Amino acid sequence: MKRISYAGGSLITGDAVTEAILDYATRVATDATSVTVHIPVLEDSGRTEMHTLLLGSASQLDVSDAPEISVPHEREMFPIPEMPAIGMTAVVGSGGDAASNAKNFDQAVAEIDAGLGQD
Repeated sequence: MKRISYAGGSLITGDAVTEAILDYATRVATDATSVTVHIPVLEDSGRTEMHTLLLGSASQLDVSDAPEISVPHEREMFPIPEMPAIGMTAVVGSGGDAASNAKNFDQAVAEIDAGLGQD
């Protein structure tokens, strides 16, 4: 079990969830965006509840072991949450110009990709 501390408090969650959050938070910060993620957290009552974290480039998380807390079946009680997509996401249109717009978009992305890393 891990304790995630942040400005204003801390929470306890599973090792795998913590690892996924740290990896994801690093990618979010690199993309200069912010997202919310829902993670399972161990409450003082011993129950697991979902909490929402806001992650962004200014997020400061401190992670430490919580050896005093042991939960049977940790992986089942604290599944790794599904993380929202980072960056642009495409939407498939169905209008008359959808195919043409998709082709133009693909061409623009290819041109950007081809120009990356060039002076």
